[in-house]
Amino acid sequence: MIPFIGIWGKIKIILAGAVAMLLPILYLLGRRDGSKLEKGKAVEEALKTEHERADFYKEMEQESNEIESNAPRNRTELSKRLREHGL
Repeated sequence: MIPFIGIWGKIKIILAGAVAMLLPILYLLGRRDGSKLEKGKAVEEALKTEHERADFYKEMEQESNEIESNAPRNRTELSKRLREHGL
């Protein structure tokens, strides 16, 4: 029975060594995957910011176009607008 305990002890030592060898590898793989996720989030955030900026400039262009379309084209339009709305 004593040799049988020795075999279980050796198996336990081998398993503990395998786990000890795998822990740093799993740690490195986890860090690499975590950094990929963080980079992905940063790219998504940058893309969202660019879309918001593009929408802002589109709205500004539309507002500018509305202002220009309402602007008087000649003297009579200007005087008519000033008479109706004042300064």
